[in-house]
Amino acid sequence: MFPVIICYSEVHATFCQVQQPAGIRSVRSFVSCKGCEMTGIRNCVHSSPARRDLCPRLSGLCSLLIVLMSGVLVADEPSAETRESRLRQQVAQLLETLEGSDWIPLIMADLELSTDLTEESQSCCRRILQALAVADDAAAQEHVHAVFENEPERRGMAAEAVAMAAMTRPGSLRNWRLLVRSLNVVRQSEAAAVMKALQRYRQRANKGHWVRRVILTGLSLPEGDQRLACELLQHWTGQPIRPSAAWSLPQYQEWFAKEHPDLPPAVRPQDPPGAVWTMQSLESLFSGLHLTSEQGVQGPIIFEKAGCAKCHRRGDLGGTAGPDLTSLGWRRQRAEVLESLLYPSQELHEEYPTVIVVLKDGTALTGLLQRAPDAGLQVFSSAGEVRTFQQSDVEAIRGHAVSSMPAGTLDRLTADEVRTLVAWLTSVDGIPRPHQEDEGQEEE
Repeated sequence: MFPVIICYSEVHATFCQVQQPAGIRSVRSFVSCKGCEMTGIRNCVHSSPARRDLCPRLSGLCSLLIVLMSGVLVADEPSAETRESRLRQQVAQLLETLEGSDWIPLIMADLELSTDLTEESQSCCRRILQALAVADDAAAQEHVHAVFENEPERRGMAAEAVAMAAMTRPGSLRNWRLLVRSLNVVRQSEAAAVMKALQRYRQRANKGHWVRRVILTGLSLPEGDQRLACELLQHWTGQPIRPSAAWSLPQYQEWFAKEHPDLPPAVRPQDPPGAVWTMQSLESLFSGLHLTSEQGVQGPIIFEKAGCAKCHRRGDLGGTAGPDLTSLGWRRQRAEVLESLLYPSQELHEEYPTVIVVLKDGTALTGLLQRAPDAGLQVFSSAGEVRTFQQSDVEAIRGHAVSSMPAGTLDRLTADEVRTLVAWLTSVDGIPRPHQEDEGQEEE
């Protein structure tokens, strides 16, 4: 086995490409630069001057050697243990030898390693992102943000890296917003790091959704780390008024139920007895499985079989009563998708609230409320039924903390069909990345 060397040794004014060193076979040519248009670097989206600056800086590099001992790039296949050990060693050497703002080798290494996220490559990517996040370089930090926005499955490690940077530089409002948004995806050590970092900011996310998310994430932490959630909740809510009388998470749950009765309670979902699918069984089903777009070829058929098309649209298929799922793969991790399929009332979409409409004749309708084509109103029920009426018929409209999406969506599907549906829903092939979603935070 020998290291793979990627060398930028021939430089032209407007064109440079990876040269394949003698004796190395099948080296991936993943950088092709012409003017300021880059292909192969998946995260170069020309989103900022810092990232646009990457192209000319690459063109100016001569004899830059990036040495990776990755199983993806080497000529032979070592054991997993050997590959992990050597990969860690090479990344460590790369981190130690970098000087000043020479962050480009780290970005290139991260991009290549992230194409095949194994346990060992994830560990190395985590170290690289942390080094880039704390670097005093706008483009290095921009790469970490690009990973968070463009790669849902790596959002947790990107957020943890930003949290490390925030511990020393807590002044960036952009970093604060990213950390708040990450509360939907961070787990365990990542969550602990994010909650600790958010306490360094004077800004507070006062919306009930984010307060609830801190409680839920805190409940998933080991008992020793749950205090971080309590400290962040006290910082954001000002409760209890006397900090010396610190609350526990159950006390914050009780307070939340009284303060936000219109939102789902801040409790972790429970699987009903005899459930066909549970979060544990779904995680086992997808454990170690790398989903591809090919696996989702039959996705549209399963989408309709599961009843999703009654309210949701993906591309040209489905209805419009519920949220559009076309760009779901850009916006949500697989774990988030599984949770929403299994526990639809755990996270309610603000733009599609479930309501109870009481008509003057005493009839109560529950579902999604929309304008009807004839200027009246419509309620879409969880059973897919539509009831149309006039606004003059309405006695009252109240919020309802239960989703219109019925539970048990996956119950009628086989394991292969569940995999197919999730692969299709999360595929981004041919789907443009949407504009950055509104964080929906309030600041003080």
